[in-house]
Amino acid sequence: MDSLPLELKIAVFKHLRKADLLSSALVCRAWRDVAWDEVLWRTFSIRFSGLLEALIDPALWSATNGLNDQNHDFTPLTSDSNRFPTVAAKAARIDLDVTIVDSLAKVMSELASSAPGKVLFPALHTLDCGEFDDKPQGELAHTVFTGSPIRRISIDGGPFEGGTVYSRRLLTSLLVAHPQVQEVTAFQDRLPATVGIPEFWLLPNLLSLTYSGFISYGEWAKVIQECRVLNEVRLAGYTRQPIPLNPPSISTRSLRRLNLRESSSFELNIAILESTDAPHLMALDVGVAPYCEEEEEDAEEEAEHPSASRARSAFRLLAKRSQKLKSLVISTSIKLGAEILAAFSSLTRLRISDSTLGCQLDDSGVELLCRSLPNLGEFYLSYWPHSEDGGHTKITPKSLGYFSRHCQDLTSLGLPVTATKPEDFVGSILTELVAFREKFQRLEFTTLTLLADRTKDFVSFLIVQCPRLTLLAIHRLGIPDREVSDLTREDMEFEIEDAYFRAQVAL
Repeated sequence: MDSLPLELKIAVFKHLRKADLLSSALVCRAWRDVAWDEVLWRTFSIRFSGLLEALIDPALWSATNGLNDQNHDFTPLTSDSNRFPTVAAKAARIDLDVTIVDSLAKVMSELASSAPGKVLFPALHTLDCGEFDDKPQGELAHTVFTGSPIRRISIDGGPFEGGTVYSRRLLTSLLVAHPQVQEVTAFQDRLPATVGIPEFWLLPNLLSLTYSGFISYGEWAKVIQECRVLNEVRLAGYTRQPIPLNPPSISTRSLRRLNLRESSSFELNIAILESTDAPHLMALDVGVAPYCEEEEEDAEEEAEHPSASRARSAFRLLAKRSQKLKSLVISTSIKLGAEILAAFSSLTRLRISDSTLGCQLDDSGVELLCRSLPNLGEFYLSYWPHSEDGGHTKITPKSLGYFSRHCQDLTSLGLPVTATKPEDFVGSILTELVAFREKFQRLEFTTLTLLADRTKDFVSFLIVQCPRLTLLAIHRLGIPDREVSDLTREDMEFEIEDAYFRAQVAL
């Protein structure tokens, strides 16, 4: 074995079960290095506040919620004027910053001038304008891509106002020249608030829009009304101009996915929820957190913000209009309550990040949700900030039983759980978790509060009783029966990991 290259050693170890891998790691240091290779552990991960990151499947960390998730696999071009037309004819993706260096600008300019009616890029479908100021490449985009069947355009104004203003002009000209575009991603955060958004409504075939920058409610309404086939929208940034208190209803039958989580305007988000009648909406990701002028403003005061009742009404209206909604992701600091969330009866995915205890679900609220949302496959609830003793958490192990009895399709669960009494641990929490043993794949404790001497037993039990578990994550471990410093808590997390590995070896 020692003489084999690492690739062959990994190929051999791939045939071992996870328990055998753990045993192999104990043989010697050389075997340990192979057994811990991340390639062998991409089907299982255990995570405590970021520890053991090498074991985590990178796919679990893919940023599907971020705005900038472009694939930069662009076609390389040549500066040889004789070969350029042949290469350009096959180019499908181009980045003005990466692909077209300065040496190419002269070649492209000469070709465009010598054959003004010829399409230089007949196969081009994706154009990334990159992040730059006034450059020759940008000027070329007005002419050299004329006639190209571009379907996707991405542009970044950069960190300075000058670059953003220039990119705004470039994007406008591209939209006019290519009305067939179906997908636009535009970052215009440094654009002055007085400048309106590009005229996306001129694109009759627009399917997907990602926009970051200032936007008014009127511009949002025009995009939704004019873009008849638009099915995905992501907005980030700020609003300008007053938001109407009672906006008229806007009907759209094409909208399927709406992401407002990175929008910084609470009022704009609520106005959009109030006015948008999207009966076929399938996924909503939204932030509803009023702006606080004082950083230390009391959580209760923010939760009862003057607009809180308006936000609750908007969610009730949304539940009536969008009865096909499958995925709801909410970041909130107002009190929504279980009754409002339970009205979304078609949900299969519900994720709540509660920054100031606005939702504050207890066991009875969890029971109501489980009874009202029987098709849930994923449920996640987290509170921020965390308390050291679990005092913010009103959910006990009893809630696990509600999920196991009423949500038969649940495979992923994230909860803050407090089980400080011995009978809680040996009775409720272990008994209820057994109900998930044949279906459970992902278990996350956003906060787990246990007695110090029960933590190892808890993890060992999970490994034995939940054989299909592929992710176990404890984001915050609370130990109320001991004065625990951060260093000691980290040591205890390592002890839990050790208990997990020993349980695997025992299997």
